[in-house]
Amino acid sequence: MMLRLMKRFGLAFVETTTERARRGPARPSWGFGFEWVVRFLRRDFIQLLDRPYPEVRAELDARPYSRKAVRRVKRTDDTLGGVPAAWFEPPGAASRGVVLYLHGGSYLFGSTRTHADLMARLALASGARVVGIDYRLAPEHRYPAQLEDALAAFDALVERGHAPGEIALAGDSAGGNLALVTQLALRDRGAQARCAALISPWLDLTSSSASARANDATDYGTREGLLRQARDFAGATPLDDPRLSPLHAGLEGLASLFIQVGDAERLHDEGQELARRAREAGVDVTLDVLRDMPHNGPVLADFHPEGVRGTDTLGSYLRASLSSSAPGATRPHAA
Repeated sequence: MMLRLMKRFGLAFVETTTERARRGPARPSWGFGFEWVVRFLRRDFIQLLDRPYPEVRAELDARPYSRKAVRRVKRTDDTLGGVPAAWFEPPGAASRGVVLYLHGGSYLFGSTRTHADLMARLALASGARVVGIDYRLAPEHRYPAQLEDALAAFDALVERGHAPGEIALAGDSAGGNLALVTQLALRDRGAQARCAALISPWLDLTSSSASARANDATDYGTREGLLRQARDFAGATPLDDPRLSPLHAGLEGLASLFIQVGDAERLHDEGQELARRAREAGVDVTLDVLRDMPHNGPVLADFHPEGVRGTDTLGSYLRASLSSSAPGATRPHAA
């Protein structure tokens, strides 16, 4: 595994050197190191496309991720509603509010291991306990298995004494999709989470937005690869079905939304369109656009200051939202 990773880093280094000599940085704020990381992630995505998903999951879980943030929180394994879970508790955590985090990975891979540092960062930035779940993955388990697991975890938190309004949903990429789909299901059941915070959410599985093509050069992954993964998740269900592509869902009556997208990522327009549609439906929306950032800016916080700002902004939103769930508190204003 390490030899493959080193080879990809080496090829990405050569590509970055060549391209910057030819046309300068891909984005004004991209230093050499950051552009190198983005190019590695793009090459890595492409190389993983043709390998069996169980093999990809095992490799991703085994990689040596940053643990700087994880070392600053208390990590505890748990089970919520029969779903494996991991808690990340920051020093001096708030006594009531909790963030239920749903990881990304195209619904095909990812885990509380691959996303541990991101969840720890959010715990530190928000002051709240964050719990991530290892929901079932496709194609072995297609929709609605992931939604069922998210709802089971949410219900388990309620059974442990957390009122629905004391729980925030959050997730990145496919996890952002799942956070929104879960909130829509909770709305239909009559008891929503306090809010849903979506990081680079994958909202339209058809990848038909203009930015899906226009931002190809500044994002990792490929549109064609993303479409292949969407089909592996969806199976026989049409990709534009609102249950899978919540950009097309009815949003009336939804609780507060936080939507964060990078202006250099292919999912940029999906996030913008969700914000527009949600506002038209009367939803309280905060839209945060990360300048010069590709997909999932907070994951890249070690390499670019805008990733740090994105993490801090999301943390502040969650802190304000959860603190306002206390009796007699007012709801936070969304810009």
